Amino acid sequence: MTTSTFTRLKSSKKEAIEQALLQEFSSYPLSEATVSRIVEGAGISRGAFYVYFSDLKDAYLYICRELIRRVHLSNPGNLDSATPEKYIEAVKTFVGSTEAEGYMKFFTRAFVDNAKVTQEIWREQAASPIAWAVSLLCHETIRSIYNGSDAKECIERLRCALSKLLA
Repeated sequence: MTTSTFTRLKSSKKEAIEQALLQEFSSYPLSEATVSRIVEGAGISRGAFYVYFSDLKDAYLYICRELIRRVHLSNPGNLDSATPEKYIEAVKTFVGSTEAEGYMKFFTRAFVDNAKVTQEIWREQAASPIAWAVSLLCHETIRSIYNGSDAKECIERLRCALSKLLA
């Protein structure tokens, strides 16, 4: 979890750090990321990095949550009592937004290279068994699309699975 020191930073410094995190985790899987490239890109000391984050995984989870928040804020949707079509639209919107906002490389790594760590975030959001299953299906569809599978085919598989699950 990021420290309160980080959350109180001036917006320009915080943005520089976020940009360095985005660059690092878009370019390298978490297992190959380095603090030295992040601090160089952000213009901060190595010690400051560890004042803001406990480790690289903490920094990764912070920027991942932040980017998810930004994508969802720019495309608000109500998925309460959602139909399969609403979930499908949400998946399409998410993929389109990540591309439009310059986060596609980051999320490709998040879903493909860093999936084990990123799943911690998805688990935080699913309250009921049905919500968990829907979340799993939607995230697997996104991962498949980012991994190069045919998007239309992935969406059709999702539509079929959700229709049966939510019937």
